[in-house]
Amino acid sequence: MKKTIFWIFLALISGLLLGKFTFDRYENLDTQNVISYDNNVYLLKYGTYSSLDEMSNKITDIDRYIYIEKNGIVTAYIGIAKTKENANKIKKIYDSKKIEVSIVKESIENDEFIQNLNEYEKLLSATEDENSLLIIEKQILSCYESVVVNNE
Repeated sequence: MKKTIFWIFLALISGLLLGKFTFDRYENLDTQNVISYDNNVYLLKYGTYSSLDEMSNKITDIDRYIYIEKNGIVTAYIGIAKTKENANKIKKIYDSKKIEVSIVKESIENDEFIQNLNEYEKLLSATEDENSLLIIEKQILSCYESVVVNNE
């Protein structure tokens, strides 16, 4: 019985030491990303405002939007697309509703969001229905808010 306990104890100690040695080697390993994403996206710019209060007072006809604040200037966006073609699809919808928007190219440094946007982009490319396009855009804006804004 004592021999069995001794061998179990010896096996546990050697397993612990080998495991620590193995994990220590991987902690010091220099890694590089295998996949790099193109972080450029096309945003549908709704307007630029001097404060958040001014923005919230002026945006009354849009259900869903995001805003980015830089250097005290607040810019509201109502759509995000990965390709210029899909951004133009969304812009045409807003143009038909007499809502003036412009397309600007920006870089978003969040790989998780870019990966999600690439999947949404497939849906945007596959449909021409206005309601479907607007629903997908609302989902993209929600994704941006939850992944990028809430994780900063």
